[in-house]
Amino acid sequence: MLKKRILFFSILLTMVLFFSLAGCSARTPISADEFSKQAKDLGFTVTEQSATNTAVVKYLQADDSKTQTQLIFITFKTESDAQTAYTSVKANVSQGTGAKTTTLDSSSYNKFTVVNGELNYTIIRMNDTLLYGKANSGHQNQVDDFVKAAKY
Repeated sequence: MLKKRILFFSILLTMVLFFSLAGCSARTPISADEFSKQAKDLGFTVTEQSATNTAVVKYLQADDSKTQTQLIFITFKTESDAQTAYTSVKANVSQGTGAKTTTLDSSSYNKFTVVNGELNYTIIRMNDTLLYGKANSGHQNQVDDFVKAAKY
């Protein structure tokens, strides 16, 4: 009887763990309006930018003039366009010696962070969107707070 209970609870625990972790990878990109609202809620000034790239659908920039922290949100026509932009931005910010980086890649989600001297960069591609954050080391929490609020 004790062995059956242990087996039952082991199976139950395994199932709970499996289903709770399975939901972690399901992410949904935010819209431009959601980006604007969440950035304003965190004290950023949001402006719409014009893009010369024809693959760009919407390009928003959020700035905190006090801390010089910047967020950029771009929606592309296709996931492929977003992936190309992610790769390009990643190559640009990771140049230099001594840069400390972390990378997480999957088919619909990429996240790259780099600390290059006093500057911290966060680049996230989710489906057809790209989120770029740049902050001084003392203010990286602003970018992290936005990423958490947007569930990126």
